[in-house]
Amino acid sequence: MLGRMVPCWRQWSCMGRANREVLAPALAALLGDGWRRPGEASHALADALRALVVDGRLAARTRVPSERALSAELGVSRGSVSRAYDRLREDGYLLSARGAGSWLTLPAGAGAGPVAPPLPDATAVDPAPLDLSIAALPAPDPLLADAAARAAAALPRHLAGHGYAPAGLMELRAAIAARLTARGLATAPEEVLVTAGAQHALHVILGLMAGPGERVLVDAPAYPRSLAAIRAARARAVPVPLGEDGWDVGAWEDTIRAAAPRLAVTVADFHNPTGLTMKAAARAALATACARAGTVLVVDETTAELRLDGPPLPPPLGSFGPPGAVITVGTMSKSAWGGIRVGWIRATARTVRELAATRATVDMASPVLDQLLAVELLARWDDVLASRRALLKDRRAALHAALREHAPEWSARRVHGGLSLWARLPSPNATTLAAAAAREGILVVPGPAFSVDGTFERHLRLPFSLPPEDLERAVARLAAVGAEVAGAASARDEAGLATAI
Repeated sequence: MLGRMVPCWRQWSCMGRANREVLAPALAALLGDGWRRPGEASHALADALRALVVDGRLAARTRVPSERALSAELGVSRGSVSRAYDRLREDGYLLSARGAGSWLTLPAGAGAGPVAPPLPDATAVDPAPLDLSIAALPAPDPLLADAAARAAAALPRHLAGHGYAPAGLMELRAAIAARLTARGLATAPEEVLVTAGAQHALHVILGLMAGPGERVLVDAPAYPRSLAAIRAARARAVPVPLGEDGWDVGAWEDTIRAAAPRLAVTVADFHNPTGLTMKAAARAALATACARAGTVLVVDETTAELRLDGPPLPPPLGSFGPPGAVITVGTMSKSAWGGIRVGWIRATARTVRELAATRATVDMASPVLDQLLAVELLARWDDVLASRRALLKDRRAALHAALREHAPEWSARRVHGGLSLWARLPSPNATTLAAAAAREGILVVPGPAFSVDGTFERHLRLPFSLPPEDLERAVARLAAVGAEVAGAASARDEAGLATAI
Protein backbone atom coordinates (compact mmCIF):
# COMPACT_ATOMS: atom_id res chain seq x y z
CA MET A 1 0.00 0.00 0.00
CA LEU A 2 2.74 2.43 1.01
CA GLY A 3 4.88 1.63 -1.99
CA ARG A 4 2.20 1.86 -4.67
CA MET A 5 1.71 5.33 -6.09
CA VAL A 6 -1.55 5.84 -7.97
CA PRO A 7 -2.04 9.09 -9.96
CA CYS A 8 -5.36 9.99 -8.38
CA TRP A 9 -5.01 13.79 -8.19
CA ARG A 10 -4.44 16.46 -10.81
CA GLN A 11 -3.63 20.13 -10.35
CA TRP A 12 -5.44 22.29 -12.87
CA SER A 13 -7.10 25.67 -13.36
CA CYS A 14 -10.26 26.78 -15.09
CA MET A 15 -11.28 30.45 -15.02
CA GLY A 16 -10.63 30.65 -11.28
CA ARG A 17 -13.20 27.97 -10.53
CA ALA A 18 -11.61 24.67 -9.54
CA ASN A 19 -7.87 24.35 -8.92
CA ARG A 20 -7.60 20.65 -8.15
CA GLU A 21 -9.27 17.52 -9.41
CA VAL A 22 -9.85 14.33 -7.45
CA LEU A 23 -10.05 11.32 -9.71
CA ALA A 24 -12.60 8.60 -9.10
CA PRO A 25 -10.21 6.05 -7.46
CA ALA A 26 -8.97 8.62 -4.93
CA LEU A 27 -12.49 9.79 -4.13
CA ALA A 28 -13.68 6.22 -3.65
CA ALA A 29 -10.76 5.62 -1.26
CA LEU A 30 -11.65 8.74 0.74
CA LEU A 31 -15.29 7.71 0.94
CA GLY A 32 -14.50 4.15 2.03
CA ASP A 33 -17.50 1.88 2.60
CA GLY A 34 -18.89 3.49 5.75
CA TRP A 35 -21.25 5.74 3.79
CA ARG A 36 -23.14 2.82 2.21
CA ARG A 37 -26.50 1.99 3.70
CA PRO A 38 -29.60 0.18 2.41
CA GLY A 39 -32.13 2.25 0.53
CA GLU A 40 -31.59 5.36 -1.57
CA ALA A 41 -27.86 5.48 -2.34
CA SER A 42 -27.97 9.07 -3.56
CA HIS A 43 -28.84 10.51 -0.14
CA ALA A 44 -26.06 8.54 1.56
CA LEU A 45 -23.54 9.53 -1.11
CA ALA A 46 -24.51 13.22 -0.91
CA ASP A 47 -24.10 13.19 2.88
CA ALA A 48 -20.72 11.50 2.58
CA LEU A 49 -19.44 13.93 -0.06
CA ARG A 50 -20.68 16.89 1.98
CA ALA A 51 -18.83 15.51 5.01
CA LEU A 52 -15.57 15.30 3.04
CA VAL A 53 -15.56 18.99 2.23
CA VAL A 54 -16.86 20.33 5.55
CA ASP A 55 -14.43 18.08 7.45
CA GLY A 56 -11.56 19.43 5.35
CA ARG A 57 -10.66 16.03 3.91
CA LEU A 58 -11.34 17.45 0.46
CA ALA A 59 -10.42 21.05 -0.25
CA ALA A 60 -13.07 23.48 -1.43
CA ARG A 61 -12.81 24.15 -5.19
CA THR A 62 -11.85 20.53 -5.87
CA ARG A 63 -13.33 19.23 -9.10
CA VAL A 64 -15.24 15.96 -8.67
CA PRO A 65 -15.27 13.06 -11.16
CA SER A 66 -17.91 12.73 -13.80
CA GLU A 67 -21.08 10.87 -12.90
CA ARG A 68 -20.09 8.00 -15.18
CA ALA A 69 -16.58 7.65 -13.69
CA LEU A 70 -17.70 7.80 -10.07
CA SER A 71 -20.62 5.43 -10.55
CA ALA A 72 -18.29 2.85 -12.13
CA GLU A 73 -15.76 3.21 -9.32
CA LEU A 74 -18.35 2.96 -6.52
CA GLY A 75 -20.45 0.26 -8.16
CA VAL A 76 -23.67 2.28 -8.00
CA SER A 77 -25.95 3.48 -10.75
CA ARG A 78 -25.15 6.65 -12.65
CA GLY A 79 -28.57 7.94 -11.63
CA SER A 80 -27.63 7.65 -7.95
CA VAL A 81 -24.50 9.74 -8.49
CA SER A 82 -26.48 12.25 -10.55
CA ARG A 83 -29.11 12.63 -7.82
CA ALA A 84 -26.38 12.99 -5.18
CA TYR A 85 -24.72 15.77 -7.18
CA ASP A 86 -28.11 17.46 -7.68
CA ARG A 87 -28.74 17.41 -3.94
CA LEU A 88 -25.32 18.93 -3.24
CA ARG A 89 -26.05 21.69 -5.78
CA GLU A 90 -29.37 22.44 -4.11
CA ASP A 91 -27.66 22.67 -0.71
CA GLY A 92 -24.89 24.91 -2.06
CA TYR A 93 -22.02 22.42 -1.79
CA LEU A 94 -21.47 21.86 -5.53
CA LEU A 95 -21.13 24.31 -8.42
CA SER A 96 -21.11 23.44 -12.10
CA ALA A 97 -20.28 25.22 -15.34
CA ARG A 98 -20.58 24.10 -18.94
CA GLY A 99 -17.24 22.76 -20.13
CA ALA A 100 -15.65 23.06 -16.67
CA GLY A 101 -17.33 20.21 -14.80
CA SER A 102 -18.44 20.41 -11.17
CA TRP A 103 -16.48 21.36 -8.08
CA LEU A 104 -17.07 21.30 -4.35
CA THR A 105 -17.61 24.50 -2.43
CA LEU A 106 -19.01 25.79 0.86
CA PRO A 107 -22.35 27.58 0.88
CA ALA A 108 -22.70 31.19 1.98
CA GLY A 109 -22.55 31.45 5.76
CA ALA A 110 -20.62 28.22 6.26
CA GLY A 111 -17.70 28.60 8.61
CA ALA A 112 -14.38 26.80 8.69
CA GLY A 113 -15.61 24.31 11.26
CA PRO A 114 -16.33 20.68 10.51
CA VAL A 115 -20.07 21.15 10.06
CA ALA A 116 -21.67 24.10 8.33
CA PRO A 117 -24.55 25.63 10.32
CA PRO A 118 -27.92 25.73 8.60
CA LEU A 119 -29.86 28.92 8.13
CA PRO A 120 -32.07 29.55 11.17
CA ASP A 121 -35.68 28.52 10.74
CA ALA A 122 -37.87 31.45 11.73
CA THR A 123 -40.65 29.05 12.71
CA ALA A 124 -38.46 26.94 14.98
CA VAL A 125 -38.98 27.09 18.72
CA ASP A 126 -35.21 27.34 19.29
CA PRO A 127 -33.46 28.53 16.11
CA ALA A 128 -30.08 29.21 17.76
CA PRO A 129 -27.55 26.52 16.81
CA LEU A 130 -25.88 24.56 19.57
CA ASP A 131 -22.24 24.32 18.53
CA LEU A 132 -20.47 21.16 19.62
CA SER A 133 -18.02 21.37 16.73
CA ILE A 134 -15.51 23.48 18.67
CA ALA A 135 -13.97 22.46 21.99
CA ALA A 136 -13.15 25.81 23.57
CA LEU A 137 -14.09 27.84 26.63
CA PRO A 138 -15.11 31.46 27.16
CA ALA A 139 -12.43 33.85 28.42
CA PRO A 140 -11.40 33.74 32.09
CA ASP A 141 -12.85 37.10 33.02
CA PRO A 142 -11.85 39.24 34.96
CA LEU A 143 -8.40 37.61 34.86
CA LEU A 144 -8.08 38.26 31.14
CA ALA A 145 -9.31 41.85 31.35
CA ASP A 146 -6.84 42.61 34.16
CA ALA A 147 -3.98 41.01 32.22
CA ALA A 148 -4.91 43.01 29.11
CA ALA A 149 -4.77 46.25 31.10
CA ARG A 150 -1.32 45.39 32.46
CA ALA A 151 -0.11 44.41 28.99
CA ALA A 152 -1.27 47.74 27.57
CA ALA A 153 0.57 49.56 30.35
CA ALA A 154 3.75 47.62 29.49
CA LEU A 155 3.56 48.37 25.77
CA PRO A 156 5.19 51.85 25.81
CA ARG A 157 8.58 50.42 26.76
CA HIS A 158 8.64 48.53 23.44
CA LEU A 159 7.59 51.39 21.17
CA ALA A 160 11.11 52.69 20.50
CA GLY A 161 12.03 49.47 18.69
CA HIS A 162 10.85 48.15 15.32
CA GLY A 163 8.51 45.61 16.91
CA TYR A 164 9.83 42.51 15.13
CA ALA A 165 11.02 39.59 17.25
CA PRO A 166 11.12 36.57 14.92
CA ALA A 167 11.45 34.04 17.73
CA GLY A 168 9.29 36.03 20.16
CA LEU A 169 9.84 38.55 22.94
CA MET A 170 12.57 37.27 25.24
CA GLU A 171 10.44 37.93 28.33
CA LEU A 172 7.69 35.69 26.95
CA ARG A 173 10.15 33.01 25.86
CA ALA A 174 11.58 33.06 29.38
CA ALA A 175 8.11 32.78 30.96
CA ILE A 176 7.20 29.82 28.71
CA ALA A 177 10.55 28.15 29.43
CA ALA A 178 10.01 28.57 33.17
CA ARG A 179 6.56 26.97 32.93
CA LEU A 180 7.86 24.01 30.92
CA THR A 181 10.73 23.57 33.37
CA ALA A 182 8.34 23.58 36.33
CA ARG A 183 6.33 20.80 34.63
CA GLY A 184 9.44 18.62 34.26
CA LEU A 185 10.81 19.62 30.85
CA ALA A 186 14.00 21.63 31.49
CA THR A 187 13.95 24.46 28.97
CA ALA A 188 16.01 27.58 28.27
CA PRO A 189 14.45 30.70 26.69
CA GLU A 190 16.58 30.13 23.57
CA GLU A 191 14.78 26.80 23.11
CA VAL A 192 11.37 28.48 22.69
CA LEU A 193 9.82 29.92 19.52
CA VAL A 194 6.63 31.94 19.97
CA THR A 195 3.92 31.20 17.39
CA ALA A 196 0.32 32.17 16.63
CA GLY A 197 -1.08 29.05 18.31
CA ALA A 198 -0.42 25.31 18.07
CA GLN A 199 -1.79 24.99 14.55
CA HIS A 200 0.58 27.67 13.29
CA ALA A 201 3.40 25.89 15.13
CA LEU A 202 2.67 22.60 13.34
CA HIS A 203 2.58 24.33 9.95
CA VAL A 204 5.99 25.89 10.64
CA ILE A 205 7.47 22.52 11.71
CA LEU A 206 6.07 20.78 8.63
CA GLY A 207 7.40 23.59 6.43
CA LEU A 208 10.92 22.95 7.71
CA MET A 209 10.93 19.19 8.14
CA ALA A 210 8.39 17.49 5.84
CA GLY A 211 8.60 17.74 2.07
CA PRO A 212 6.02 16.63 -0.48
CA GLY A 213 5.34 12.91 -0.34
CA GLU A 214 7.17 12.34 2.94
CA ARG A 215 5.38 10.24 5.52
CA VAL A 216 4.18 11.57 8.87
CA LEU A 217 2.96 9.16 11.55
CA VAL A 218 -0.25 10.21 13.30
CA ASP A 219 -2.55 8.78 15.93
CA ALA A 220 -5.75 7.15 14.74
CA PRO A 221 -7.94 8.97 15.56
CA ALA A 222 -6.10 12.29 15.15
CA TYR A 223 -7.01 15.97 15.42
CA PRO A 224 -8.57 17.02 12.07
CA ARG A 225 -6.61 20.24 11.74
CA SER A 226 -3.35 18.36 12.26
CA LEU A 227 -4.33 16.11 9.38
CA ALA A 228 -5.20 19.19 7.33
CA ALA A 229 -1.78 20.71 8.05
CA ILE A 230 -0.08 17.52 6.86
CA ARG A 231 -2.15 17.56 3.67
CA ALA A 232 -1.33 21.23 3.12
CA ALA A 233 2.38 20.35 3.32
CA ARG A 234 1.69 17.68 0.65
CA ALA A 235 3.01 15.06 3.05
CA ARG A 236 1.34 11.68 3.65
CA ALA A 237 -0.28 10.91 7.00
CA VAL A 238 0.26 7.31 8.14
CA PRO A 239 -2.15 6.34 10.94
CA VAL A 240 -1.26 4.17 13.93
CA PRO A 241 -4.43 3.04 15.74
CA LEU A 242 -4.95 3.76 19.42
CA GLY A 243 -6.18 0.86 21.51
CA GLU A 244 -8.60 0.90 24.42
CA ASP A 245 -5.68 1.50 26.77
CA GLY A 246 -3.82 3.93 24.51
CA TRP A 247 -0.69 3.75 22.40
CA ASP A 248 0.46 0.37 21.07
CA VAL A 249 4.26 0.62 21.22
CA GLY A 250 4.69 -2.49 19.05
CA ALA A 251 2.45 -1.05 16.34
CA TRP A 252 4.41 2.22 16.42
CA GLU A 253 7.71 0.39 16.09
CA ASP A 254 6.41 -1.76 13.21
CA THR A 255 5.01 1.26 11.38
CA ILE A 256 8.22 3.24 11.84
CA ARG A 257 10.18 0.37 10.27
CA ALA A 258 7.73 -0.02 7.39
CA ALA A 259 7.04 3.65 6.59
CA ALA A 260 10.38 5.30 7.49
CA PRO A 261 8.56 8.53 8.44
CA ARG A 262 10.27 11.90 8.62
CA LEU A 263 7.99 13.06 11.42
CA ALA A 264 5.50 11.64 13.91
CA VAL A 265 2.76 13.71 15.57
CA THR A 266 0.95 12.69 18.74
CA VAL A 267 -1.07 14.12 21.63
CA ALA A 268 0.16 12.44 24.81
CA ASP A 269 -1.96 14.21 27.44
CA PHE A 270 -5.78 14.10 27.27
CA HIS A 271 -5.67 13.10 23.64
CA ASN A 272 -8.04 14.89 21.29
CA PRO A 273 -10.55 13.29 20.71
CA THR A 274 -10.25 10.16 22.90
CA GLY A 275 -9.15 11.76 26.19
CA LEU A 276 -6.50 9.06 26.67
CA THR A 277 -3.16 9.82 28.37
CA MET A 278 0.08 8.12 27.41
CA LYS A 279 1.78 6.12 30.16
CA ALA A 280 5.38 6.89 31.13
CA ALA A 281 6.70 3.59 29.75
CA ALA A 282 5.06 4.24 26.38
CA ARG A 283 6.54 7.77 26.31
CA ALA A 284 10.02 6.41 26.83
CA ALA A 285 9.56 3.65 24.25
CA LEU A 286 8.08 5.91 21.55
CA ALA A 287 10.71 8.60 22.03
CA THR A 288 13.46 5.98 21.81
CA ALA A 289 11.98 4.25 18.74
CA CYS A 290 11.63 7.55 16.88
CA ALA A 291 15.13 8.69 17.82
CA ARG A 292 16.69 5.42 16.61
CA ALA A 293 14.90 5.71 13.26
CA GLY A 294 15.73 9.39 12.78
CA THR A 295 12.04 10.31 13.05
CA VAL A 296 11.35 13.61 14.78
CA LEU A 297 8.53 13.17 17.31
CA VAL A 298 6.22 16.19 17.63
CA VAL A 299 4.04 16.20 20.75
CA ASP A 300 1.04 18.53 20.91
CA GLU A 301 0.46 19.71 24.49
CA THR A 302 -2.59 21.83 23.73
CA THR A 303 -4.63 20.29 26.57
CA ALA A 304 -1.79 19.02 28.79
CA GLU A 305 -2.58 21.39 31.68
CA LEU A 306 -6.33 20.73 31.73
CA ARG A 307 -6.14 17.87 34.23
CA LEU A 308 -9.37 17.68 36.23
CA ASP A 309 -8.78 14.65 38.46
CA GLY A 310 -7.29 11.18 38.40
CA PRO A 311 -3.65 10.17 38.79
CA PRO A 312 -0.83 12.71 38.32
CA LEU A 313 0.45 12.99 34.77
CA PRO A 314 3.78 11.40 33.80
CA PRO A 315 6.64 13.76 32.94
CA PRO A 316 6.22 15.58 29.60
CA LEU A 317 7.00 13.42 26.59
CA GLY A 318 9.70 15.91 25.61
CA SER A 319 11.72 14.89 28.67
CA PHE A 320 12.20 11.38 27.25
CA GLY A 321 14.70 10.39 24.61
CA PRO A 322 17.96 12.09 23.59
CA PRO A 323 18.15 15.89 23.19
CA GLY A 324 16.43 17.08 20.03
CA ALA A 325 14.47 13.86 19.54
CA VAL A 326 11.15 15.44 20.58
CA ILE A 327 9.65 18.81 19.63
CA THR A 328 6.94 20.11 21.94
CA VAL A 329 4.08 22.33 20.79
CA GLY A 330 1.84 24.29 23.14
CA THR A 331 -0.75 27.06 23.12
CA MET A 332 -2.88 29.30 25.31
CA SER A 333 -5.97 28.83 23.16
CA LYS A 334 -7.52 25.93 25.10
CA SER A 335 -6.28 26.60 28.62
CA ALA A 336 -7.08 30.32 28.46
CA TRP A 337 -9.09 31.58 25.47
CA GLY A 338 -9.25 30.94 21.74
CA GLY A 339 -9.02 34.66 21.07
CA ILE A 340 -5.43 34.67 22.37
CA ARG A 341 -3.41 33.54 19.37
CA VAL A 342 -0.20 32.74 21.23
CA GLY A 343 1.49 29.37 21.11
CA TRP A 344 5.03 28.02 21.16
CA ILE A 345 7.48 25.43 19.94
CA ARG A 346 10.05 23.94 22.30
CA ALA A 347 13.07 22.49 20.48
CA THR A 348 16.86 22.76 20.50
CA ALA A 349 18.22 26.27 20.14
CA ARG A 350 19.52 25.45 16.67
CA THR A 351 16.16 24.07 15.55
CA VAL A 352 14.43 27.16 16.95
CA ARG A 353 16.66 29.37 14.79
CA GLU A 354 15.85 27.27 11.72
CA LEU A 355 12.14 27.34 12.49
CA ALA A 356 12.23 31.11 12.96
CA ALA A 357 13.81 31.47 9.51
CA THR A 358 11.13 29.22 8.01
CA ARG A 359 8.38 31.14 9.79
CA ALA A 360 9.69 34.43 8.36
CA THR A 361 8.62 33.36 4.87
CA VAL A 362 5.00 33.54 6.05
CA ASP A 363 4.95 36.16 8.81
CA MET A 364 7.72 38.18 10.41
CA ALA A 365 6.75 37.86 14.07
CA SER A 366 3.89 37.67 16.55
CA PRO A 367 2.16 40.90 17.65
CA VAL A 368 3.95 42.55 20.57
CA LEU A 369 0.76 43.37 22.49
CA ASP A 370 -0.47 39.77 22.27
CA GLN A 371 2.85 38.54 23.62
CA LEU A 372 2.73 41.00 26.51
CA LEU A 373 -0.76 39.74 27.32
CA ALA A 374 0.60 36.19 27.36
CA VAL A 375 3.37 37.25 29.76
CA GLU A 376 0.80 38.73 32.15
CA LEU A 377 -1.41 35.64 31.97
CA LEU A 378 1.51 33.30 32.65
CA ALA A 379 2.27 35.32 35.77
CA ARG A 380 -1.16 34.16 37.07
CA TRP A 381 -1.33 30.88 35.18
CA ASP A 382 -2.33 28.78 38.18
CA ASP A 383 -5.34 31.06 38.72
CA VAL A 384 -6.26 30.79 35.04
CA LEU A 385 -6.11 26.98 35.19
CA ALA A 386 -8.16 26.88 38.39
CA SER A 387 -10.93 28.87 36.70
CA ARG A 388 -10.87 26.52 33.70
CA ARG A 389 -11.00 23.39 35.85
CA ALA A 390 -13.94 24.65 37.87
CA LEU A 391 -15.94 25.19 34.66
CA LEU A 392 -14.91 21.92 33.06
CA LYS A 393 -15.66 19.67 36.03
CA ASP A 394 -19.27 20.86 36.17
CA ARG A 395 -19.68 20.64 32.40
CA ARG A 396 -18.14 17.18 32.17
CA ALA A 397 -20.58 15.98 34.83
CA ALA A 398 -23.48 17.61 32.96
CA LEU A 399 -22.52 15.91 29.69
CA HIS A 400 -22.28 12.47 31.28
CA ALA A 401 -25.64 12.99 33.01
CA ALA A 402 -27.26 14.05 29.73
CA LEU A 403 -25.87 10.98 27.95
CA ARG A 404 -27.17 8.68 30.67
CA GLU A 405 -30.64 10.24 30.46
CA HIS A 406 -31.09 10.77 26.73
CA ALA A 407 -28.66 8.37 25.03
CA PRO A 408 -28.07 5.42 27.37
CA GLU A 409 -27.15 3.19 24.43
CA TRP A 410 -24.19 5.45 23.59
CA SER A 411 -20.95 4.82 25.49
CA ALA A 412 -18.26 7.33 26.46
CA ARG A 413 -15.22 6.84 28.66
CA ARG A 414 -14.97 9.20 31.64
CA VAL A 415 -11.87 11.28 30.96
CA HIS A 416 -9.62 12.83 33.61
CA GLY A 417 -8.95 16.01 31.65
CA GLY A 418 -9.12 17.79 28.35
CA LEU A 419 -12.24 19.19 26.76
CA SER A 420 -14.24 16.37 25.17
CA LEU A 421 -15.57 12.82 25.20
CA TRP A 422 -15.25 10.26 22.41
CA ALA A 423 -18.74 8.80 22.22
CA ARG A 424 -19.36 5.41 20.61
CA LEU A 425 -22.68 4.96 18.79
CA PRO A 426 -24.68 1.73 18.51
CA SER A 427 -24.47 1.85 14.69
CA PRO A 428 -21.90 3.16 12.17
CA ASN A 429 -23.86 6.25 11.13
CA ALA A 430 -21.92 9.18 12.62
CA THR A 431 -21.64 11.09 9.33
CA THR A 432 -25.36 10.70 8.59
CA LEU A 433 -26.25 11.70 12.14
CA ALA A 434 -24.01 14.79 12.03
CA ALA A 435 -25.49 15.91 8.70
CA ALA A 436 -29.05 15.45 9.99
CA ALA A 437 -28.20 17.19 13.27
CA ALA A 438 -26.77 20.20 11.41
CA ARG A 439 -30.11 20.67 9.69
CA GLU A 440 -31.68 20.72 13.17
CA GLY A 441 -29.24 23.32 14.49
CA ILE A 442 -26.82 20.97 16.30
CA LEU A 443 -23.23 21.17 15.10
CA VAL A 444 -21.13 18.11 15.93
CA VAL A 445 -18.03 16.49 14.44
CA PRO A 446 -18.41 12.89 13.23
CA GLY A 447 -15.69 10.33 13.79
CA PRO A 448 -14.41 10.18 10.18
CA ALA A 449 -13.19 13.77 10.49
CA PHE A 450 -10.53 12.40 12.84
CA SER A 451 -9.30 9.74 10.42
CA VAL A 452 -7.04 9.48 7.42
CA ASP A 453 -9.26 6.94 5.68
CA GLY A 454 -12.87 7.73 6.66
CA THR A 455 -13.08 5.27 9.55
CA PHE A 456 -14.62 5.85 13.03
CA GLU A 457 -18.19 5.96 11.73
CA ARG A 458 -19.33 4.71 15.16
CA HIS A 459 -17.97 7.77 16.96
CA LEU A 460 -18.77 11.41 17.66
CA ARG A 461 -16.60 13.89 19.51
CA LEU A 462 -18.65 15.61 22.21
CA PRO A 463 -16.96 18.59 23.87
CA PHE A 464 -18.05 19.55 27.39
CA SER A 465 -17.17 23.22 26.91
CA LEU A 466 -20.73 24.58 26.63
CA PRO A 467 -22.78 25.56 29.73
CA PRO A 468 -24.54 22.60 31.42
CA GLU A 469 -28.02 23.63 30.25
CA ASP A 470 -26.82 23.85 26.64
CA LEU A 471 -25.15 20.45 26.88
CA GLU A 472 -28.38 18.91 28.17
CA ARG A 473 -30.41 20.41 25.32
CA ALA A 474 -27.81 19.46 22.71
CA VAL A 475 -27.60 15.82 23.80
CA ALA A 476 -31.39 15.52 24.01
CA ARG A 477 -31.75 16.78 20.45
CA LEU A 478 -28.80 14.73 19.20
CA ALA A 479 -30.29 11.58 20.70
CA ALA A 480 -33.63 12.33 19.04
CA VAL A 481 -31.94 12.85 15.67
CA GLY A 482 -29.95 9.67 16.21
CA ALA A 483 -33.13 7.72 16.86
CA GLU A 484 -34.68 9.11 13.66
CA VAL A 485 -31.58 8.21 11.65
CA ALA A 486 -31.54 4.69 13.11
CA GLY A 487 -35.28 4.30 12.50
CA ALA A 488 -34.94 5.39 8.89
CA ALA A 489 -32.08 2.95 8.39
CA SER A 490 -34.14 0.14 9.94
CA ALA A 491 -37.10 0.96 7.68
CA ARG A 492 -34.83 0.88 4.63
CA ASP A 493 -33.47 -2.49 5.74
CA GLU A 494 -36.95 -3.90 6.10
CA ALA A 495 -38.02 -2.49 2.75
CA GLY A 496 -34.93 -3.97 1.11
CA LEU A 497 -35.61 -7.36 2.69
CA ALA A 498 -39.26 -7.27 1.61
CA THR A 499 -38.22 -6.43 -1.95
CA ALA A 500 -35.69 -9.25 -1.97
CA ILE A 501 -38.33 -11.71 -0.75
